[in-house]
Amino acid sequence: MATLQRRHRFYGHLLLLSLGVMVLIAFPYPVRRLSVLCSEVLILMLTFELGRPLRPRQQKRHWYDNAYRLIGLAAFGFQLLWLLSPVSWRFTSGVPVLALIAMFVFWSLKRLLYCLSLEKVVSAKVISGAVAGYLQLGLTGGLFFSVLETVAPGSFVSTARDNQALVLGVFSVNPAEVSSWMLDLSRIYYFAFVSLTTVGYGDIVPTTPTAQMASVALSISGPLYLALVMGLLISRYTIQGDNQIQGDNQIQGDNQRKQDPRDSA
Repeated sequence: MATLQRRHRFYGHLLLLSLGVMVLIAFPYPVRRLSVLCSEVLILMLTFELGRPLRPRQQKRHWYDNAYRLIGLAAFGFQLLWLLSPVSWRFTSGVPVLALIAMFVFWSLKRLLYCLSLEKVVSAKVISGAVAGYLQLGLTGGLFFSVLETVAPGSFVSTARDNQALVLGVFSVNPAEVSSWMLDLSRIYYFAFVSLTTVGYGDIVPTTPTAQMASVALSISGPLYLALVMGLLISRYTIQGDNQIQGDNQIQGDNQRKQDPRDSA
């Protein structure tokens, strides 16, 4: 029971923090830069909450639980290093983040889906966990694209600004010594959610093969996640409805036997 309550609290906190990051991205610059720090908090939350033993009656963490925590902590550390490093250090600080974030997010979603599969009742808290997973996929995609843009400037261009580089193109001086923390990454996150929902407005275009394949992977991941979650929740809701009908029929039968004395005789 305590494990179930803790899991439901985690769903709510994950949703609130994900929505908070999205709200911060909508704020004017430089306030929106705080969203990157909140994404660091998201990584820590996922690391310690989903890094716990998830299987029923599992008391101790297995090696894969420890490996998940290790990858999460490494992703947190390298992302912090990327934020504080100048753009000229993009290869040494950015490339590890790309690899770690890609591994961490998909492993996190796998563990989150497993937690949702353990639920027997589809409640508002369970739905909030499913929605938080979808938002987390978009936010992580935005972070991945942001790091990719600093590693390979010009990976994403704005067609509304004469194919100007999406992030570094706004600087009138050489941005080589500007830290990643100073960058305005809001439009990268916007493009990530546009790709996730397969809308494709065309105002932002990936130009390099790496950026194009990353955009395709995110576009595939969005509908795939929705299909898995919808199938999971619908199956749980169907079982929940069948159990409710059986319980109602049993109660109705008990009431009829109480009202008919011949049955008791």
